[in-house]
Amino acid sequence: MMCEKQRGFTILEVLIVVGIIVIVAAIAIPNMLRARVAASEAGAIGALRAINTAQIGYLQVYPDLGTYACSLSYLGPPLGGGPANATAADLVDDELAAGVKGGYQFYMNCTPPAADGTTGYEVKTAPVGVSITGSECGSDQGRCFYTNMEGGVYQLMGTSGSGVGYSLAPLN
Repeated sequence: MMCEKQRGFTILEVLIVVGIIVIVAAIAIPNMLRARVAASEAGAIGALRAINTAQIGYLQVYPDLGTYACSLSYLGPPLGGGPANATAADLVDDELAAGVKGGYQFYMNCTPPAADGTTGYEVKTAPVGVSITGSECGSDQGRCFYTNMEGGVYQLMGTSGSGVGYSLAPLN
């Protein structure tokens, strides 16, 4: 009687294939996470530029106020689809007007009035769950960014030694 050979994979062959898959996953997953963080950062920078553009539009549409919008909600759409006005100028989308977009939290406030009575503004943004005043900016979760009425976008490098103020690095 002739002995027939069984067909199939040996346990060693299966383990080698599983090992290769694990190695490929170990290489690919961190790169995908870094790409996700980079995409979120690019979205946050784009949102800051959109806020700068909206603030310029706000000054042009409401020149009699002589000031920038002091709240992101002032730049957003009116509730209930009503007409745009000084407290809902419809210059940014409702997600950004609510202060959270693309995994980033946005904080905007007005700066004190200048001698001519006009105010400025500044906007800081950090990944959701990261303290804008903490040392977490620049962690694995993403970097923090800053802009103001001058229009430049900067990376926040953390607080100064006294815990007040930030070191800014311009973005290209």
